[in-house]
Amino acid sequence: MYIEKTVVIPNGKDGHGSAPLHGVVRWGSGGSIEDIECEVRERGFISLEFRELEFFENHDRAVAMCRDMRLKELNVLWGAQIAIVPADELFKVMRLAGCQHVDMQLESDQVLDALKLVRRYGFEVCISNMDGMPYASDMIFYTVAEREAIAERLPGLHAAQFDLAVAYYKARRYPEVMLPLGKAMTLRFPRNELCLNLLACLGAAKHYPDLAAGLLDQAGYGCPHPVVFRNRKLLKSWLESGGDLKGVRLELEPETGSSVLSYT
Repeated sequence: MYIEKTVVIPNGKDGHGSAPLHGVVRWGSGGSIEDIECEVRERGFISLEFRELEFFENHDRAVAMCRDMRLKELNVLWGAQIAIVPADELFKVMRLAGCQHVDMQLESDQVLDALKLVRRYGFEVCISNMDGMPYASDMIFYTVAEREAIAERLPGLHAAQFDLAVAYYKARRYPEVMLPLGKAMTLRFPRNELCLNLLACLGAAKHYPDLAAGLLDQAGYGCPHPVVFRNRKLLKSWLESGGDLKGVRLELEPETGSSVLSYT
């Protein structure tokens, strides 16, 4: 087993620290969760991708790996490539172990069954045929009610709580954002800058631009997601154009947890 290191995105002149690192896991002749744990902790990966279709075909091995990731508290978000419609149990343990995104290569008669499981556990997904051609290019969108059901189904999963908080914000249900966001942070959602960014979005929506600016400054340290820098530019532009004096609403951009796997 080895992990290829890739730079997610350069932070540019406005960033702080080094660029975030994404790891691509390839099992090769073998390996263990201990090897992955060592690589993640020593090299500082912010996300992983398991890029071997065959690995998840072995149900027992895949379930064991996901359970070991939780036992070792390997708190990292990840994606996987799979060429089967997994059992409900496997999809559930994958999600609980931090899996946010799945790339699936399936026969056409398997797609509907796969989508039902995907939506049940809140994955982001790309489904292609066996030649790699996507069946549809449209992204899956979840309603607030679906996000609520997923968070209730997986109450101990920080990512489900965080995505619910984002869904409330996007629906302008601002008073409801803090409860799931607080749960996500208590459960140690691994991308703290996305939590701070969402708090900044909420501050801007409630007309506290100074609070939003301070939160975005905090979110900007380390290896932050690009949304932080986009929002800092939005805030700066809004201030320079006199938006605060003209009464122009400042709307900042939130991101779901799955976005850490899709901005390479």
